Amino acid sequence: MVGSLLCGYFSDLMGRKKLLFFNCFFMIGGAVIQASVSNIWPFAVGRAVAGIASGAATGTIGAYVNELSPPHLRSHLGLGLQISTTIGILVPAICFFFADSGDGWRYMAGFPVVLAGIYMLLSPSLAVESPAWLLMKNRREEAKQVITRLYGEEHVQTALAWLEPKKQLSEAEAGFSSEPVESIWSPKYRMQFLGALLLSCTQQLSGINAVFYYSGNIFSDAGISDSRVGTLIIDFINIWPAFFTGVLSSRFGNRNMILWGIAGMVVMSIGMTVAFLADVSALSIVFTALYVIVFGRLVHLHWCQLAVQPHRRCWLPVPGRRV
Repeated sequence: MVGSLLCGYFSDLMGRKKLLFFNCFFMIGGAVIQASVSNIWPFAVGRAVAGIASGAATGTIGAYVNELSPPHLRSHLGLGLQISTTIGILVPAICFFFADSGDGWRYMAGFPVVLAGIYMLLSPSLAVESPAWLLMKNRREEAKQVITRLYGEEHVQTALAWLEPKKQLSEAEAGFSSEPVESIWSPKYRMQFLGALLLSCTQQLSGINAVFYYSGNIFSDAGISDSRVGTLIIDFINIWPAFFTGVLSSRFGNRNMILWGIAGMVVMSIGMTVAFLADVSALSIVFTALYVIVFGRLVHLHWCQLAVQPHRRCWLPVPGRRV
């Protein structure tokens, strides 16, 4: 949470690409501490450092992808972050079966060093700076070069039209664009911000964390003795909705998809409760799996679309964390 709340300021200060590069040092530091210690308190420090890195990466990548994407593909490309996150949850569950030795957890804790190293090695040549950030810093020629690399020279003016603030901004709007954090509480944008914030809270307080945490116990009650299998099944199911959510949202709209998802979670929660009280293990598994499937994937994307361009970089990190 700390990392996601601070990343907006630092990404504006140094740029998205550079922040992600320096964030790798936090990833490496947290991983090294966790993999090398044998006491709970130093391990907790390592978890805190890694948590800062995770929050900063999630918040910054959301803004970065949004600013690099053409408007008609933002929903689809933005889901790449969701898919990557769910795969990142699944991989440790798989590793539980291979790293079950006394020191196996150390290899898992230290693996982010490899990921950070790969990014630091490849990003200088493969990653580009956000053209929106370059325009914000009045580095227009560099922004044009980045746009040319991304979309081709013939689409430079079209991309600039997506990214640049309108020339006919009123004096008040111009003030908002220069002070984006304060302006989200202005009467013009307050309702959008509060609405998006409530959507995020709805997702975070839905009970999804309890479902993941107790999934092993739920499957154990159904006769699967190894709790790792239950966790793996839920994590595997968690991946697939992200693949078709973008298509469904394009057809039915983000608002309808979010409302249907919330209604589905209510129904599945009632179903899980009844199944637990009636001690029907098979039904509890079915309702748990369906709950994970209907869990909202579009809150972050809807949040991005509610945010107007001058404030998007400040809004994006807020809904990005799920504890």
